[in-house]
Amino acid sequence: MFASTRLAHLLSAIPRQFFRQSTERHQADRYVKRCTSWQLLVTLISGHVTQALSLRSLATFSETLGPHSYHLKAGSVARSTLSDALNKRDYRPFQDLCELLLRGISRQHQKEVGAVVSLIDSTSITLRGPQFDDWTAATKTRITQGLKVHVGLDLAQLAPVYVNITPANVNDLSDALKMPIQPGMTYVFDKGYCDYNWWYQLQTKGAFFVTRLKKNANVRVLHEHSNATEHSSVMADEVVQFGKKRLAGKRLNDYLETPVRRVVVEREEHATPLILVTNDFTRTAEEIAALYKDRWKIELFFKWIKQHLKLKRFYAFSENAVRLQIYSALISYLLLQLFHRRSAFTGSLFEFTVRIAHVLHERSAPSEVADRRRQKREKLKAAQGSLQL
Repeated sequence: MFASTRLAHLLSAIPRQFFRQSTERHQADRYVKRCTSWQLLVTLISGHVTQALSLRSLATFSETLGPHSYHLKAGSVARSTLSDALNKRDYRPFQDLCELLLRGISRQHQKEVGAVVSLIDSTSITLRGPQFDDWTAATKTRITQGLKVHVGLDLAQLAPVYVNITPANVNDLSDALKMPIQPGMTYVFDKGYCDYNWWYQLQTKGAFFVTRLKKNANVRVLHEHSNATEHSSVMADEVVQFGKKRLAGKRLNDYLETPVRRVVVEREEHATPLILVTNDFTRTAEEIAALYKDRWKIELFFKWIKQHLKLKRFYAFSENAVRLQIYSALISYLLLQLFHRRSAFTGSLFEFTVRIAHVLHERSAPSEVADRRRQKREKLKAAQGSLQL
C-alpha cells in the first residue's frame, strides 16, 4: 500500500491547479528551465519548517527531495540556482496562494461558528544594512526600516484571515482603510487605528469594533447601558455620543449623531482605568473587556512566527526575495495549522512543528493510511445521505 510522506501531507492543502494558473497569469516561470515557482515554494516551506539557517543549508536540504521528486514535483536545487530564483521569481503567485488559504480559513470558520473576532495589528520586519538600504532607506521611519506586515488574526483559531505587506512608513490606519470589511465580524484594535469615520464605516457595513478611547475624546454621556456589579472590574458601562463635529483636516465626523458604548475597566497595578469604546450593545461589559484583553494574542502570534519560522534572517537581500520569504512563512504557518487540526496530535502547534521537522520524509504507517481512507469514505457517505432530491 502506497503512503505519502509527511511533507506531501503538509502540502496537500495547497490547490496545485490554482497555483499553476496564478503562475501562468503572472508569467512567473517564463523562460525558466530550473527551479520553477512550485519547486521554490516547496523548498522554502521545507526551509521554514526545518529552520534552515542559510541559503547553503537550504540548498543542501533540497537534495533530500530527490527520492520523492515524482510526487512532490520538486527536487534538488543548486545554491546559485536557488539564489537566482529568489531574486527573479515573481512573488505574486505566493501572495495569491496565501490570500486563497486565508479566505478558506475565514469561510470555514464562519460556517462552523458564525460570527468571528478578528484582532488587527501590524509587525515590522527590520531590514538594515548595505544590501537592504538600496530599497528600504527611502521608506524608513524614526523607529524602523524595512517592511511592515499587517495582519487580521482570527481569535478562535489563532490563524490569519487577512495579510498585507507594505513599506515600513505606511500607517496602520492607512492599510486598515483598504482592508475588506466582513459583515458580522468583530474587529479588535488599539489606539493606532483611531478614526471615527472608519469606525462608522465598519458599523454601516454590519461589522462591530472594540478599541480604546483616547483621553482627549470629546464625548457626551446619554445614559447608562448597564449597572456595574459589585465584584466586577467594570467601573462604568455607558451609552455616549461624540461631540466633535469635525476631525483632523476639517473632515466632517460621520459618527457625530450615532450613539456608541463606553466601557470603563479597572486595571490592576495601574492608576488609570482602561476606557473602551464599541458599537456592540449585545455583549456584556465583561465580554467587551475580555475581547480587548485578548488583543495581546496577536502579539504572541507575531512572536511565534518570528521565533519558529525564518523571518529574522533572509536567504537573499532583494525586495522580491524578502517578500517571497515572508509569504512562504505565512503559507507554512497556515499549512501547519491545517495539518495540526487534521491530525490526532493533542500537543501545541510548536510541539507539532518540531516533530514534523524531524520526520518530513517519513511515510505514514499503513494503519494511518487505512484510517484516513475510512474517514474519507464516511464523510462521503454522510454527504451523499444529506442530498436533497
